[in-house]
Amino acid sequence: MNNMPDWVLKHKGKGIEIRRFGDRYYAYESSSRYDKELKRAKKVTGKYLGVVTPAGIIKKSDVSAIRGDYEYGNIALLYGIAGKTILPVLKQVFPYMYDRIIIYVILRDIQPLPMKSLRYLYEKTYLSRMYRESMSPGSISGMLSSLPQEGMVNAMGKLTEKGEYVLMDSTAIFSRSDNISFLEPGHNSKEIHLPQINVMMLFSSTRTLPTFIRVLPGSIRDVSAMANTIDMAGIEKCVIVADKGFFSADNIKKLRKRHLSYIIPLRRNSSIIPENGDFLNVFMYNGKPVKCWKPENGVYVFEDPVLKSEEERDYLIRIHDNIRPKSSYYDHSGDFGKLYLLSDINDEPERIYRLYKEREYVEYAFNVYKNDLETDRSYIRDDHMLSSYMFLNLLSLYLHFQVLNMIDGKYSVRDILLILSRIKIYSTGKTEMVSEIPKKAKELISKLGIDLDILRKK
Repeated sequence: MNNMPDWVLKHKGKGIEIRRFGDRYYAYESSSRYDKELKRAKKVTGKYLGVVTPAGIIKKSDVSAIRGDYEYGNIALLYGIAGKTILPVLKQVFPYMYDRIIIYVILRDIQPLPMKSLRYLYEKTYLSRMYRESMSPGSISGMLSSLPQEGMVNAMGKLTEKGEYVLMDSTAIFSRSDNISFLEPGHNSKEIHLPQINVMMLFSSTRTLPTFIRVLPGSIRDVSAMANTIDMAGIEKCVIVADKGFFSADNIKKLRKRHLSYIIPLRRNSSIIPENGDFLNVFMYNGKPVKCWKPENGVYVFEDPVLKSEEERDYLIRIHDNIRPKSSYYDHSGDFGKLYLLSDINDEPERIYRLYKEREYVEYAFNVYKNDLETDRSYIRDDHMLSSYMFLNLLSLYLHFQVLNMIDGKYSVRDILLILSRIKIYSTGKTEMVSEIPKKAKELISKLGIDLDILRKK
């Protein structure tokens, strides 16, 4: 008996006996009567009560009626978040299709599968108990084909709050699809030349959330496309956060002409970097001190002492290994740990530094978008379906960041969804029962404030 799991032992009490046969546990009535010959009480096993499951003791009459078990905890988390954020927008913009959209968006977060396999994931989650959608390849394809472009732009615009700071960046996504005019031979920062599309993303710095996405031909990465994307989204305060390769006198001229704010890192040998005098101030970032200088001609200078020490160490090792000449040390040592940012924003250096560092969130968003959601592994038929597909994946990414913003880094978003998937609903012909909740899942329910009744209420 001591080898039985806790979820089994909790059903053993006065008047109930638990027996194990193979991998299953069974409950029986239990009583005692006095045995005159033995002169002591003797246990008497009574009638069979049912199978012991994590959801409770299922009566014999109901065992044959069990229709299946459904992943529930992970759906409750994502649906609960969606109900307060994207679902009201979808109901307003797509009143006849929002059910299918929200199912697709949630399932992509749980496991990104091709259209032909999505139905099987759908049928093993509680979403299939809530909705009557088939989620067949044909129904998903029809959804992608029929989403109006204007509606998608409208929905994304509603995800952005007025007055908040928004960052913009872009990335190249390769595709194996045929008949996509957006696919063009382009090259990215890794100098990869393959058919690709260019994806521009707007990211709320204020709320740490992706809010808008636009798909463009792979060769288009110019300032005009950025300006048009900002206009489409109706953004008031947007900062172009670029990489070092974007800097050129021509690009800066175009940005200023279109009144687009920017933060662009400079190469350390750039001729517009000012001479360093005494540093202005020190602020803390992620527990580390950062020195800053007074900006000159829009160039903000920062120094990370920890990074400076690491770079100097690496350089000295190269001198020792005869990879670098000793004489070059003095030409480069002044740049160790330095970051040079060119910006038209007139603000405190710390604010500029933090805005630039938030580009890391955008890079993480692109990583999730391309790898976790596997947006670069689709076989989409045409340009419109591609835009719809990218839009729906943005909504999945939006939910991903909503979860990410609720946690402290102990678990990843995928870890959380996996742990919560162990909370299941057992369905019989007459009732539904929630399974036993594992310890880690209980902790997450409490920490994230998950309402486990939200789906069953619906």
